[in-house]
Amino acid sequence: MWLSFLFKSQLISTFAARGMAAGGTFLLSYVLATLVDVREFGAFMLCLSIMIGVQVFTSLGTDRATLKYMGVATSNASGSEVKWIYQRGLLVNILASLAAAVALWWWAAEISAMLFTDVTQGTQAIRVTALLSPLYSVIYLCNFILKGWGRANVSCLFEIGSISIVLSALIVGATLLGEVALNATHLMTMLGGLLVVYLLIGLWAVMRVYGASRLDTGGEVTFVRGFYRSLPDFLLVGIIFYYVQWGASIVLGFFHDEDQVAVFSLGLRLAMIIGFILTVYDSILGPRFSRLHHEGNHAALSALAKRSTLQMSFFSAIPAIVFLGWPQWVLSFFKGAYTDAAGVLQLLVVAQVINVFTGSVILLLLMVDKQRVARNILVLSVVIGGILSLILIPPYGAVGAALSLLACLALQNLLAVYVVKRDLGFFMMDWLGAIRRH
Repeated sequence: MWLSFLFKSQLISTFAARGMAAGGTFLLSYVLATLVDVREFGAFMLCLSIMIGVQVFTSLGTDRATLKYMGVATSNASGSEVKWIYQRGLLVNILASLAAAVALWWWAAEISAMLFTDVTQGTQAIRVTALLSPLYSVIYLCNFILKGWGRANVSCLFEIGSISIVLSALIVGATLLGEVALNATHLMTMLGGLLVVYLLIGLWAVMRVYGASRLDTGGEVTFVRGFYRSLPDFLLVGIIFYYVQWGASIVLGFFHDEDQVAVFSLGLRLAMIIGFILTVYDSILGPRFSRLHHEGNHAALSALAKRSTLQMSFFSAIPAIVFLGWPQWVLSFFKGAYTDAAGVLQLLVVAQVINVFTGSVILLLLMVDKQRVARNILVLSVVIGGILSLILIPPYGAVGAALSLLACLALQNLLAVYVVKRDLGFFMMDWLGAIRRH
């Protein structure tokens, strides 16, 4: 009963925090689409995609390994294990991200020539992105450390969605006060100022939570080999998730101009309003899945997975119906340049509906020592989605990107649901069973 109350209490606060983050993502998209030139909107999203890509690659899988093994460390009440995770994660992210930032600065002109219409301005924006990448990498790791502590309601504040709220306010202020139209370099510089502040707050929050934990600091670390062995799989999973959320924008930038990137980015940000409920549950379910599996409580694990799938499907149904039924009305709130994006929006909403209605199925596999099968599923789905993007994006632009992403998400989630049924013995979308048990 107490655990159920705790889960519901944290779910409500995390829902509020995640709702704010999703609102921030929507707010930033709205501000950019209405106050910034469509080409600069697309250029900024390309830079943002690059910055997040650097974080994914330079984490070397430590972010998701942190999420998994923090669940084990807290179950063992071991302060020495928690400290070990802190130290290894921060060291890897700092060193690797600094090396990537140097490379990105060095090859900024060559990358700009591939992605941007204005090469000179694109080079400047990419070099600013290079400076920001190490900051964001450490901030993102702090986010996963806090999730591992069960502080998902706090960790949300360090994600790009929450940061977007403050960035939106800065853009509005700069537009009202400034005489020069904002470009991608201006936007990335504003983001950089915010990241410095968020980095300091994030490191303080992590140290404060650890200091207040009062865990036993003695004993040896029990999962050194398991932690390191999991990194390649978690890195690959991170790369694949990155492609699903951001990779299509890079491919679009390669074959088309920034206008198509802006159209696709706006559609994806709107569709993520449907998918944000999944990120709410993922934020708190990861350590819980890991702990229940570690303790051998299969019945509770099954009940938690099915109940959470039912709940998130219910929460996402109404906005999905609105977006699918009245896409033109939704897009009417933006500039005329985006009114033709109804088809893109509908395709991306269908992709997110599939993503949500199958629950935290990929996360479940990752947390119960099935990361290799999860990796194989993700690799297969992204390879097929990537091939489709190369076929569909050149002739169809943003619509082709949306189609390839829909195919990728549908394949990965349906395969994962099958594997959970086969290996763990329960059906994620057993809504009637979840209702009867509840």
